[in-house]
Amino acid sequence: MRLPLVPLSALALVVAGAGLLLAARGGVAARPAASSPIDHVVFIIKENHSFDNLFAHFPGADGTSTARLGSRVVPIGRTPYPETADVLHSRQAILQGVNGGRMNEFYRLPRAVQHGFDYADTAYRRADIPNYWAYASRFTLADHFFSTIMASSFPNHLVTVASTSLGVDGDPQESSYNPRSWGCDGAAGTRVDRIVAGRHVEVKPCFNVRTIADEATARHVSWRYYAPPRGQIGYIWSTFDAIQHIRYSSLWRTNVLPEESFAGDVAHGKLAAITWLIPDLTVSDHPPASMCSGENWTVEQINAIMRSRFWRSTLIVLTWDDFGGFYDHVRPPRLNQLMYGPRVPAILISPYARPHHVDHSTYSFESVLRYVEDRFRLGRLSTFDARARSIGGALDTGQKPLPPLILRPRSCPAARTPISSGY
Repeated sequence: MRLPLVPLSALALVVAGAGLLLAARGGVAARPAASSPIDHVVFIIKENHSFDNLFAHFPGADGTSTARLGSRVVPIGRTPYPETADVLHSRQAILQGVNGGRMNEFYRLPRAVQHGFDYADTAYRRADIPNYWAYASRFTLADHFFSTIMASSFPNHLVTVASTSLGVDGDPQESSYNPRSWGCDGAAGTRVDRIVAGRHVEVKPCFNVRTIADEATARHVSWRYYAPPRGQIGYIWSTFDAIQHIRYSSLWRTNVLPEESFAGDVAHGKLAAITWLIPDLTVSDHPPASMCSGENWTVEQINAIMRSRFWRSTLIVLTWDDFGGFYDHVRPPRLNQLMYGPRVPAILISPYARPHHVDHSTYSFESVLRYVEDRFRLGRLSTFDARARSIGGALDTGQKPLPPLILRPRSCPAARTPISSGY
C-alpha cells in the first residue's frame, strides 16, 4: 500500500516516534563565532567505503589486520584493484553485517563473495590509494567518524544538509530510470520508505525541512552545492533536489551548480563560505568504478583549492557517505533505531588541521554541520547537530598554517562500466 506524502512545514518539522526523528528548529538563536582564520568550508562527499576498507593498515589509527567471519578470525584480505564488486549495503545489509555489534557477518551480505573471493572483508593498501593516504598522513585523519544513518546513500546525504534523515531509511525506488532522479522531479510513482511514529510509510522523496542552506541564506552567508546535473547518474546524490522549497526556487538556478564547474569557479576567485561537492558516478569511488579515477577527481578538486588564494582560509572535509558493504571492526554507537551506521573515512585538510594527526574523537555528519553553524553563527537545525561534537576540535587555528600539498593525478588502468545495483 502506498500512502500519501505526509505534509511538512518549510520552516519546521515535528515528527513523533521513539526518538527516530527530531524537531527541526530553525529559530534557535545564533551564537557568536569564535575568531577563526577559516572562512570557507568545503564538504566533499564520496561513495561507499568503510574506514577499515580504506585505512585498516594506517599507522596510529584504530584499524585492523584481521576480520571476523562468524566465529572465525581471519587475515583481512586485500581489496582487488582497480575495482571491486558492489556489495549490498542497504539498511538490512548493515543490520546483518553489524550483527548486534559483533561485526562478523559482512561476508554473508549479498554479493560479498564473488567467484569464490570474499570482497567484503578486505582493505586497500597504501600503494592502491597513495593520494588518499598522502592527505591522511599530512593532515588529520578521523578514525571514529560514523555514517549518521544505518542505511545507504540517500538518507545520509539528507543528513549532510538537514541534520536529519526525516526517518528515511533507504534509497528511493524509482518507477522509471530515465532520467535518474531521487528527488522532487523524479518519475511519477517514485517512493522512499520513511518511519513515522514507528510505522513504515512510502512517500514521494520530496520534503520541506529547514536546511543549513536556509540558515545561511537568512544570515547572508554564501553557499553553493556542486553536483552532477539532471541527466547524469550522479544526479541521484544532488540532495537539494529532494528539498522542495529549494528545488523549485531561484536558489536552484543560482546555488545548485554542475560539479564540473567547481575547479574553474575557484580558479576565477569564486568560493562560497559553505560548499558541498558531489562527484558523478564514474569518479565517485562507488564500486566497481575505478578507485584510481575517483581519487584523481578528488585530487583535481583539492589541487584547485590549494593553488588558489582560498587555501589559507579553507577547511576541506573529505568523507564517504556509507560503508558500501565493506567490513569494519568497530561497533557503531546506538542512539535509536536508525543511528548510527558503520565508520566511514574522514580527512580534515586545511592549513589549520593538526599535521600528521589521527583524531580518535567520535564524529558523524552532524559534526560537520555543527562546525559550520558555530563558525558562521547559524541556528541549530535539530537536536542531532545540537548534541554533536564539532570537528573544530580537530583543528588548531593558532598553529603556523600548513603549506598546500599539491598531488599529481595517476595513470589509471581501464575500469569496468559501473553497475547500478545499489547506491
